[in-house]
Amino acid sequence: MKNPNPPPPRPSSSSAKPPAAMAPRKSRWGPPPPAGEKGASTSARTPSLAPSSDSRRHPAPPAPGPVARNAASPAAAFRPPQLQPSVETPPPPPYGFHNLDRRTMLLADGTVRTYFALPPDYPFEPTPLPSLPHLPRAGPEVWPPHHQPPPQLAPHEAKRKHLADSDEGFHRHPKQPRFEAPHQPPQLPPHAAVDRQALKRAFLKYTKMLNESAVQRRSYLEGGRVPCLACGRSSKDFADVHGLVMHAYNPPNADSFVDHLGLHKALCVLMGWDYTKVPENSKAYQSLLPDLVQASREDLIIWPPTVIVRNTATGRKKDGRCEGLGNKEMDKKISELGFAGGKSKSLYGKEGHLGLTLIKFANSPSGLKEAERFAEFLERQDHGRIGWSRAQANQSVDSDNNPLLVEMDNRTGEKTRVLYGYLAISSDLDELDSDSRKRASLKSRRDLNPSD
Repeated sequence: MKNPNPPPPRPSSSSAKPPAAMAPRKSRWGPPPPAGEKGASTSARTPSLAPSSDSRRHPAPPAPGPVARNAASPAAAFRPPQLQPSVETPPPPPYGFHNLDRRTMLLADGTVRTYFALPPDYPFEPTPLPSLPHLPRAGPEVWPPHHQPPPQLAPHEAKRKHLADSDEGFHRHPKQPRFEAPHQPPQLPPHAAVDRQALKRAFLKYTKMLNESAVQRRSYLEGGRVPCLACGRSSKDFADVHGLVMHAYNPPNADSFVDHLGLHKALCVLMGWDYTKVPENSKAYQSLLPDLVQASREDLIIWPPTVIVRNTATGRKKDGRCEGLGNKEMDKKISELGFAGGKSKSLYGKEGHLGLTLIKFANSPSGLKEAERFAEFLERQDHGRIGWSRAQANQSVDSDNNPLLVEMDNRTGEKTRVLYGYLAISSDLDELDSDSRKRASLKSRRDLNPSD
């Protein structure tokens, strides 16, 4: 009886193949197999792609092919074009110690030093940058907007009614100006547009305020904290006059601009600085020649023209009070010297006569000429401002025996006082009495005598 399930037949030894685990490994460095064996092994390892049952339910998508672009379609109008390939940047030139030249240098002590330097023909010009690829202009034809383009309007309806409407594909900011501003000529600095007459009045006003009190003038000349006269009660104290000058030249308030500029000039004249230069932190404007300083100070005279006569005291009374030449005596003495038109006013204090007399001349150009002639007469005799300072320096000698103050007649033996005098300027305001100081004003000699 035959077995219904006979065993499978065994393969012959010639056709049997060893299992994959028993097959020798292919060496990486060995020779490649023959072309026939390589194809056979490749085909043996490559599994066959048999159609599965799911391919009917899910058919494979067709292979993509070239699609013709319709230039007239709206989708093609908003499709960005293909960009050109980027241009590669050339590599930088090689640089290292092998590019340097080895050189030697003989020093003064006989030693030799070695150093490296670039060769004479080294290219120092920078490598030019590559040209950028040509890209299409950004606009509605490249970047599709997020909304439909507006319809084409008639010419009379194409006017934009809102600031935020688009302009050639670009959205304009509401605050962006549509047109360029008209050309305007350059504006002059504010100092050049100041009224010259108003500036002159402010300068004379603050010059008088600075010189009315000797204590106040000394506070500016000696340094220390000083206030701003133009700001008034709202002023703060400045560390020094330089800080006040900087503040006066650049005032924070435009309403008091002229007053501050007048104060700036008055301070510069008082301190002997150059008011024509712009004040800076370098303080270069504070350098001015002594002759120019003296000329700027003597230009401002007290008006009406006044000559201050010193050393008019004659002695003391029994009660200790000083006595001196009165008004009538001084008028007679001046007329004897050949000067007319002057009116004397002797000044008195708590101790009597102050030894000072004011000779006021007419408030006119002729009065100014007569006052200048009288002051020049005293100056020629060395009895002017400088001579009075020299006489004041010799205080050790008694005034009655001082030859600079008293002269004796050789025939009669009578002693008479030597008169000193000078034309009153702005710095002499504190020597006047309160009534004369209040009524006096300042004027420039250049304005009164344009020919000088």
